[in-house]
Amino acid sequence: MRCEDCPSDMDEALYERLRDWRAGQAQELGQPAYCVFTDKTLMAIAEAAPAEAGELAVISGVGARKLARFGADVLALCAGQELGGADEED
Repeated sequence: MRCEDCPSDMDEALYERLRDWRAGQAQELGQPAYCVFTDKTLMAIAEAAPAEAGELAVISGVGARKLARFGADVLALCAGQELGGADEED
């Protein structure tokens, strides 16, 4: 992560899409949003805009379990794709 005072390369639109997606996931799971991903992790994802799972996996807050559960959706959002509602595979 960068220092607090350093300029950000974060894609604001991507960050907002990730936040909206996270809210839906949290509601489906009956958990607080931070249990899906923290704001800090979403900011890091929006800055990195990963294109593949390996790039997503190295972001702090994205462990193997979250990568397996949420990775496809996050990568789709990073690629600019719209998710068609709830993409449940559980």
